[in-house]
Amino acid sequence: MAWIALEGMKFHAFHGVYEAEQILGTDYSVNVYVKTGIARAAATDDLVATVNYESIFHICRLEMEQPRKLIETVLANIIARMKHQFPEMQALRIRLYKMNPPIGGQVESAWVEEELEFVTSCPRCKSPFICYNDDSCWCRSVPNIHPATRETLERQFGKKCLCANCLKLYAG
Repeated sequence: MAWIALEGMKFHAFHGVYEAEQILGTDYSVNVYVKTGIARAAATDDLVATVNYESIFHICRLEMEQPRKLIETVLANIIARMKHQFPEMQALRIRLYKMNPPIGGQVESAWVEEELEFVTSCPRCKSPFICYNDDSCWCRSVPNIHPATRETLERQFGKKCLCANCLKLYAG
């Protein structure tokens, strides 16, 4: 496994609870780290087989362009887009800095960071697999599983996702 990183992305954005922040804007910096396999990309020399850091930049840019009151909201939205764009992520760490926050004193930055691990064990067969464990998870949209079967699986395994091999056993 490898970490693919994009550090020091700079943006001027209009996030904040104060009216001045929403009008004048503030400078921000974002660091993103994605843990993923790179063997196939290295062997094929194919950009499609890896996490494209240009895509990471555009995801961050798109979210930074949407004014929000809280940088926590911006961070959560970047994470949601990353999950959608890169289904092979094994882990993700993002730190979002707000430079010179207007808090009545001299402060270089305020920041929020989230670190997520996506590799889990199947509760049925114990095999490791990637799971986002939320509504964006691939297993939520597996077709051909009868609603009664889904209900039985939920009773047996709770809200935990099953791996693809185990889900295939239940799909019609």
